[in-house]
Amino acid sequence: MASRGGGRGRGRGQLTFNMEVVGIGKGDALPPPTLQPAPLFPPLEFRPVPLPSGEEGEYVLALKQELRGAMRQLPYFIRPAVPKRDWRRLPRELKIRVRKLQKERTTILLPKRTPKAPEDKEETIQKLETLEKKEEEVTSEEDEEKEEEEEKEEEEEEEYDEEEHEEETDYIMSYFDNGEDFGGDSDDNMDEAIY
Repeated sequence: MASRGGGRGRGRGQLTFNMEVVGIGKGDALPPPTLQPAPLFPPLEFRPVPLPSGEEGEYVLALKQELRGAMRQLPYFIRPAVPKRDWRRLPRELKIRVRKLQKERTTILLPKRTPKAPEDKEETIQKLETLEKKEEEVTSEEDEEKEEEEEKEEEEEEEYDEEEHEEETDYIMSYFDNGEDFGGDSDDNMDEAIY
């Protein structure tokens, strides 16, 4: 069963394919290595035919271009769809921003204000005081409404019955298994089968 080498471990290396298929026979010298890169394009087998020159060739070329232009003007000509980018999908950092050129700012001269007389200051102080009084009245009314709502919520919480809650979760509250009883009786009663 055991053979020497067998492709594993020691021994000389053997080729995994038949050399004769490649075109190299036994004892033939291997081709020399290539030191230059392969050419970019293979050599042309057939040369292209030169374009016909003269008036007839130019006429045919102009006629061909005119036909192509007319075909593009027809409604049946399908133009390639330009992909529309949905910029809403991208975050702000990746969106392309179009910066607008800043126009020359024109300065607007405002007329200078005359300093207010002390009478105006007294009037503004009185207005501010009246506004503060009105605001205090509004806030006091809002505070009273909030207190009433809080009292209602407290009454609702008191109405909550704990006994009803316990009845709903009676099984879960009474059941507790910490695993101490598992397999403890098997030593005492060896006659019984445990499932």
